Amino acid sequence: MKPILKFAETFVGCGGSHIGLKNIGFEDVFVNDNNKTFLESFSLNNPSEKCKIFCEPIETLAKRNILNITGLKKGEIDLLFGGVVCKGFSLAGVRNPNDPRNTLYLEQLNIVQKIMPKFSVIENVPGMANLKITSQNTPKKIKEEADKVWKFIDTYKGIKADLTKKNKTFTKKDLAVIEQMKKKKKELEEFILSTSVSVIDDIEERYDKLGYELYKTKLKAHLYGAATTRERLILVAVRKDLKINQFEFPTPTHGDGLKKVKTVNDALKTLDIKTLNNPKSDIDNRPMNHTNKSVARFKLIPEGKNIVDVLDKVPDELKISGFYSRGCTMRLDGNKPAPTLVPGHSNFPVHPKFHRSITVREAAAITGFPIDYKFVGSHTQRCEQVGQAVAPPLSEAIGKTLKDYLA
Repeated sequence: MKPILKFAETFVGCGGSHIGLKNIGFEDVFVNDNNKTFLESFSLNNPSEKCKIFCEPIETLAKRNILNITGLKKGEIDLLFGGVVCKGFSLAGVRNPNDPRNTLYLEQLNIVQKIMPKFSVIENVPGMANLKITSQNTPKKIKEEADKVWKFIDTYKGIKADLTKKNKTFTKKDLAVIEQMKKKKKELEEFILSTSVSVIDDIEERYDKLGYELYKTKLKAHLYGAATTRERLILVAVRKDLKINQFEFPTPTHGDGLKKVKTVNDALKTLDIKTLNNPKSDIDNRPMNHTNKSVARFKLIPEGKNIVDVLDKVPDELKISGFYSRGCTMRLDGNKPAPTLVPGHSNFPVHPKFHRSITVREAAAITGFPIDYKFVGSHTQRCEQVGQAVAPPLSEAIGKTLKDYLA
């Protein structure tokens, strides 16, 4: 009888990574997320799960005696998987070096120290690889000033977008303040650089002290069976006593000379379009009720293009800021994998053919969720669950590789 492979998850969300790991035989002992609604989706789709579910911030979980609660011994868990909160690292954000979310990986490592899994996997956005953040050596005054400046920059972007929609611009006085803050930001960046720490270097050093060898790479979900490119930074820490000389990441299963890469159209073919707008149909497959202006704007966007590519053809009353370029101002190319699906203002990108944003169900199918997977909460919450999830085919590929090493 083969031994049961035990795993635990932090930041599990609605369960994207969970699907892939379960598909290849891992059995979970506990999962964690601080979003109650996301965990409701997880529980709804995993009714037979007997694992312990911790609905709390990871800072709270890290203080618990997890081994006593789960009845496990130190070193017994095969895998700890965690998609540590990525918003502070994302290239789409302002990347404040003093964002408190930047250090949540420390709590993840505190849990690693307590349970000492054979493998520890951290999944995140590629931007995590090159971010430097404030450290204990950064003066408190500088940290406070950084928070003030980066908050201003973030607010400025939102105001700029709103003004662009109204075909307006900043006043000269506003522009002077903005330039002053940009200059201050540059000065702070230079000063912080002298006292900052590289997130990746810090993670590697801390894993080494715990007795792990760290391996890192970037993987794209479409090369493993998802219909979205969704590139992620994958960190795999291997416990040194396993004596694995060189960890090898999963090789692609789709691409040139392999299985055909799945396209948006391939994913959408699995859905029954006839059920759309039927009140008794799948709620996750109901289209949004867009305004007439939004629909008129969608009609101007060619397949595979963004509205910024055709601004010269957009009437003034329909113009929108390029700032929201990853939301519903982009029409997907049906013959290619989708880019990373980031819901902007609760809207996913525009459908390849129809003049509407894709539904939650369509986004989930593109990401690699089972067709019958259900999501709980408001439309915005359901969009976020899909948009933040690890693509199940990618987690399955990672899980298969780890399973081979554990065999």
